[in-house]
Amino acid sequence: MAARRKGMKRSRPSSLAAAAARLRAVAHRFDPAALEAKREALARAARATLRDARVLPRYHELLLFLLAHPADAAQRTVVEAEMRRLAAFLRTRRGRHGAWLDGEGLPWVETAARFSHDCVRWLMGHPHARVTLDGFGEGARADLNAVLRLTLPSVERSETTAELDNLALLDTLRVPRSRRLAFVIDELARLDSQPFVKDHLFDSLELFVTMRPTDRRLSRAYSRLPVPAVFFQRDLLRAFDARALMDSPLPALRPLDRAARDDVVRVVKTAFVLTSRETDPGTYLDERALAVVDLERGLTVAVYGMVPERQLPLESYAGFTLFKNGLAAAYGGAWLLGRRAGFGMNIFEPYRGGESGYMMCQVLRTYRQLFGVSFFEVDAHQFGLDNPDGIATGAFWFYYRYGFRPLDAALARLAEHERATMRRRPGHRSNEKTLLRFTGSNVALNFGGPVPPHLFDLTTLVTRMVQRRYRSDRQAAERDCLRRLASLTGPLDGLDAAQRAVAVEVALVARAMDLDDTRRLSLLRRMIQVKPVNLFAYQHLWLEFFDGHEHVDGDKHQV
Repeated sequence: MAARRKGMKRSRPSSLAAAAARLRAVAHRFDPAALEAKREALARAARATLRDARVLPRYHELLLFLLAHPADAAQRTVVEAEMRRLAAFLRTRRGRHGAWLDGEGLPWVETAARFSHDCVRWLMGHPHARVTLDGFGEGARADLNAVLRLTLPSVERSETTAELDNLALLDTLRVPRSRRLAFVIDELARLDSQPFVKDHLFDSLELFVTMRPTDRRLSRAYSRLPVPAVFFQRDLLRAFDARALMDSPLPALRPLDRAARDDVVRVVKTAFVLTSRETDPGTYLDERALAVVDLERGLTVAVYGMVPERQLPLESYAGFTLFKNGLAAAYGGAWLLGRRAGFGMNIFEPYRGGESGYMMCQVLRTYRQLFGVSFFEVDAHQFGLDNPDGIATGAFWFYYRYGFRPLDAALARLAEHERATMRRRPGHRSNEKTLLRFTGSNVALNFGGPVPPHLFDLTTLVTRMVQRRYRSDRQAAERDCLRRLASLTGPLDGLDAAQRAVAVEVALVARAMDLDDTRRLSLLRRMIQVKPVNLFAYQHLWLEFFDGHEHVDGDKHQV
């Protein structure tokens, strides 16, 4: 046997960089030749050492794409094995990773970043993380003395007048290093009843934290939702009837018990922190306003609202995370008001180049069916306004392909003309100047009927009313409008802080519109109780309120 081994030609170990390059070249193809090329590239990668740390983020992203888009069970098994090998290697090097791995969401790799107060507080209770204070920003707008002067017990406030730097102040207050992050978070938590003041003070500190995994589940690969069945990808669906898809009724929502709900919330939030991102619905997620629906081709959409103290005036900001075979692939949200919604979506980098259009249409279908939206508007930033990548990729035409059209009539005609040119001249691409012109207007997808009222229609009426009737005295306007609403719908006693805030909003709207319609006033009154606790019911009250009222009218003016 030894002689046989001696006579054999030893194969040189494959380079991980070369294997990853081969895999990248075919990752988004699913024809038989590409599947064989993927098999060979994965086999080469499995024989390569993992020492080239600079290649690991790219290789990790390829493995994530393949985990979300496995061609068959055999390929999935190989990819899962490679991800386990990568995780095991990274675990042996815990605490010794290069900076280029930071913020990539790899298993056993720490993440250093700035987050909001509420996000850091949540992270400190994460079952798979240890979070420590990394430091304060050099350009911080406020020092810790100014913050603690507002929060410390009165007997200790004198310590904040000695002009000590932040770390020296913590030493003076005898806060041990292991407790410094908890101390700062606890002190700012005293201002929970004033969330926007708290946010301003915390942000001014420019506090950085380091998040160290204590389990591989704190990673993009292993923080997953359970799925009913793995979807095996035979192709990338690029041509489909978008309107028919968005019109099709949703399946029943996934039932969620307490444990399942907690798991969804943790996976949603973890997807953001692993990429050093935050959205308001993600950070301030209200688990009572959570719905999960399993769709075709391995997609799952989780939709969620925000806790009462973070909700927007009148509108509902409902966020979403889209999962592909259980992995968080995209996120975004919609700003809901009746049948109208502003909409935004971002696809996480590893999953770009897949079924982006199909994924967006599935999300739009979900919002349309859950919330009764018939008019979706996308801000011009999404396709190029102050966004060079949007111009470079021609993102305007992505939205146009799925039915979005410029709100500006002249730009809509220009788009029609440009599209006709593309049909006549295959391969024609809009130049940068034309794409920049398109950013002069938002685009919208209208499922039929008149354009629903915008939030600005309501707020403009309120501003005009306050100026005319109360000489711009906001406090007088709020008091009088609340009295008027109570006289029309019954006493407004016993409201908590969140309900009181809603009462002020709807009272101003009712007065600005000169409402005396009992049915619509009753709907506004019900919103006071519903908005803080039930995102879905609140949105459907707005649908009823606007039903048959295409124009928002008040003081004999129409908008």
